[in-house]
Amino acid sequence: MRAVDIYRSSARTLALFLGSCGFAAACAWIILAHSGSGDQVATRGSFRAFEMYLGLVFFGFGAIVWGSRLRQRGPVVSVGPRGIYDRRLSTDWIPWTAIRAVKPTRVLTARSYQLEIDPEADADLPWTRQARFVSGLNRMFGRRYWIGTAELTGGFPALAEVIGRNRPLP
Repeated sequence: MRAVDIYRSSARTLALFLGSCGFAAACAWIILAHSGSGDQVATRGSFRAFEMYLGLVFFGFGAIVWGSRLRQRGPVVSVGPRGIYDRRLSTDWIPWTAIRAVKPTRVLTARSYQLEIDPEADADLPWTRQARFVSGLNRMFGRRYWIGTAELTGGFPALAEVIGRNRPLP
């Protein structure tokens, strides 16, 4: 059995980029906008102004991330007999022997996969710095890494099918 590569969907990534830009612009407009009477929509020092500054940073960062991903080429996730290779998480294959469980998860409408990793194997795996950092923030939930599907061609169903076909039975 050969590894199956899943690529980034340009249309999905463009939609995420444009959505982030739109929300960042809306936050900036609310911070800077004045109604007909000259009053700000979000007055300085108010909680609404704080929310809008936070939104501007969050969605601005999202726009930078999605914008950089628009230019990336090649497979994003590969699944095969060797394991899983998500180039956003690791620099090489994560073997099935190190993966305790692969669980589908949902946060609101976003679906993804959660990799539960054997604690003894975790330190020796080729995680990226960003993946280790995020996993460190999530330590209370165990040694878990998330494979997002929002930008993948075929989304969650495509990844689910490939994992189902390639995951060895326990």
